[in-house]
Amino acid sequence: MGQQTMIAEKLAYFFDASDLGSVFEDWPEEVGLVLCLDDAGTCEMLLHHREEGRTVLRKAGALLDRGPGEFAVVPAVEGYPTRRVLFSDEQKLLALVEDEDDLAEMAADYLINYHFEKDRKARERREKEAARAAVQKSPARSSEPFFWRPRLHLSEVRAKRQPRPKAPEIPQGYVPAEAISEVECFFAEGELRIGRRGVRLALAPELVDIKTCTRLVQEVGFRDDLSRFVLPRKAVEGWQPGEPLVIDIPEERFPAGLRARFSGAARVAEVTITAQGVFVAPGAVIPEPEPVPEAELKAPVRKRRRFLTPVRVAVVLLTGVGLTAGTMINAVETPNLLEAPANLVAFDEGAD
Repeated sequence: MGQQTMIAEKLAYFFDASDLGSVFEDWPEEVGLVLCLDDAGTCEMLLHHREEGRTVLRKAGALLDRGPGEFAVVPAVEGYPTRRVLFSDEQKLLALVEDEDDLAEMAADYLINYHFEKDRKARERREKEAARAAVQKSPARSSEPFFWRPRLHLSEVRAKRQPRPKAPEIPQGYVPAEAISEVECFFAEGELRIGRRGVRLALAPELVDIKTCTRLVQEVGFRDDLSRFVLPRKAVEGWQPGEPLVIDIPEERFPAGLRARFSGAARVAEVTITAQGVFVAPGAVIPEPEPVPEAELKAPVRKRRRFLTPVRVAVVLLTGVGLTAGTMINAVETPNLLEAPANLVAFDEGAD
């Protein structure tokens, strides 16, 4: 029962070139694709050449962390369990592949690298065979001793040629300056913290709002000393320097030590973006803003401006009396306005 459960958790689903040609117009005919799936929802894509044979199964097993025969394979392969996949599920997997816009370009690059590596191995094999043949054809050494008579002669004394200084060795992981003079490169500062969706990297965090684009990235790699990590270049596709962007990475992708480090306060993130990827170096803790004293939160009491001087008060009172009198007259006299005396009507007009 345990073996069946383990097998059910892992699946390698193979698409050949004819399947992928219906999705991508320029898909290479010699390249296939394997989807390495598990029940946690993780999907790793593996490109391979049709000549690799069962080698690709070993690569898929390495991605799935399973040995031969310990994961299911579709279509069926001898020595491996398989399972029935509905047509609707197959279409969903094809839709998942179709969402990767640059997959066909990656397949073309893989084909170029495959042929280059194949030619390199063939060339090395020919050179070894030629060297072996040359050793076999060389004459056997004589067992007789070799005698020589030294000859003395004078020659000009020449200054010894100073050896050229050796170029400094470049450590692994670094590139000589002349190789990167024209390489595309951007730098950005961000903020790194653990959020609701995992480890969150925010570029231009001061500009982040509810309208900011948020992306979920599954692929992440780490340097051997865990001092920085790298995300695929597509994680910032369409982004421009200075614009806000939020990238979420599942927390379980990070080692326990890094998760503990990021679980506290937010940290500064120094981000370098090149054609090879998005390199992130976590920095110092970002201090929390100091609370504002309660006394400073109270708004200062403004003194009301005196609008009414003694002269204005007198004018207001007189105006109020006149208006009140006129209103009362109108209210009392309106029903008999047609029979009112002439002087009363004139008074009303003057009040208005």
